[in-house]
Amino acid sequence: MVHHGPLGKVWCDFHLGAAYEGPPGHVHGGVAALVLDHILGEAASDGVNPRFTGTISLRHVRATRLGRLHAEATITRTDGVKTLAAGHLADDEGVTVQAEGVFILPRWARDQPEPE
Repeated sequence: MVHHGPLGKVWCDFHLGAAYEGPPGHVHGGVAALVLDHILGEAASDGVNPRFTGTISLRHVRATRLGRLHAEATITRTDGVKTLAAGHLADDEGVTVQAEGVFILPRWARDQPEPE
């Protein structure tokens, strides 16, 4: 479950086992990217309309061990239909992957009237 905090901050604690293994004993890099894309997108969302990934970049600080993990993200800036978010994935020894991305409000959501 993703938890929502103040000012666009979200976080999630979870466990990844052998099904998500890349290098022996560690999370596959593609799985780390998927988790970070999701958590950054969740932070960028306003709770009414989704934001779709425009770009995302990752920096692998070190390999992510399988097991209990923590992901978190926050909005860093909003510029029109673009929302920028940054976050990270961490194991029990600290941050393993840092990420930042640009998320776009889709055209169909821009054309909707504001909720009352």
